[in-house]
Amino acid sequence: MDHSAPMLASFEALPDMLTAKDLEAVLQIDRKTIYAYVQRGLIPYMRIESNVRFSKHQVMRWLEERSFQPRLVHGKGAKRQ
Repeated sequence: MDHSAPMLASFEALPDMLTAKDLEAVLQIDRKTIYAYVQRGLIPYMRIESNVRFSKHQVMRWLEERSFQPRLVHGKGAKRQ
């Protein structure tokens, strides 16, 4: 089951430029954490004067780059196909 589908649908409904508040709601990550990511250069963002904004498409790409598929485990208890 793909649990990322509802989040991607939520992203699609958002405007192209996002605030930290928008990301907080969609990603369910505290705004302070989002700003900490900005300070550490971990999340793509742009600064317009003193305002921080996020490109919806860049954030979606950033999330896709950090997602992973679990490996199949072969060993005790694992079913072989």
